[in-house]
Amino acid sequence: MSLAPTTPATAAAKGLPGLAIIAQIRRVVMMAVIAVLVYSTLTVASRSYCPGGIDGSGGFIDSSGQPTDEAPVCIDLTLRPSPLVYIAIAAIVLITLGRVMKASDERSALKTLNRASIGVAALVVLAIVVSLVWFFLIPMEEFTSGSWTVFSPFPFGTIDVTTTPLTVE
Repeated sequence: MSLAPTTPATAAAKGLPGLAIIAQIRRVVMMAVIAVLVYSTLTVASRSYCPGGIDGSGGFIDSSGQPTDEAPVCIDLTLRPSPLVYIAIAAIVLITLGRVMKASDERSALKTLNRASIGVAALVVLAIVVSLVWFFLIPMEEFTSGSWTVFSPFPFGTIDVTTTPLTVE
């Protein structure tokens, strides 16, 4: 009976100790990278509102169509990703790796890693849905009054508000 030497390929085929955990860690890291890319892509939006305009003679009119000497103020809202979501994703991955290192057996380590993947995905889906719904529910028509407030869907997204006077081109 001859014993064949063990090569890395044959050791992997037999299953290295902890191979399932390493594969699950890779899955969690890939899930986090994909989640960051999806979040960065889908949490971007913009809206503009310009109450009033320009009449036929080149003068300004307000939102009710009355002539005015001052140019109407245009409001631009821009939704962008929140850095806190990126920090939360990184925290989930790092805390999970710490728990896996302290796990008592392979089963509990795999369970912890699976929960981390679900947690990252759930966080990103929640952040995208909340920030986009919140952003598009902002009543732009109410900006015609003198004072207004925009509440950001903190911590899921950040809204930038820019005001500029209407220009005649």
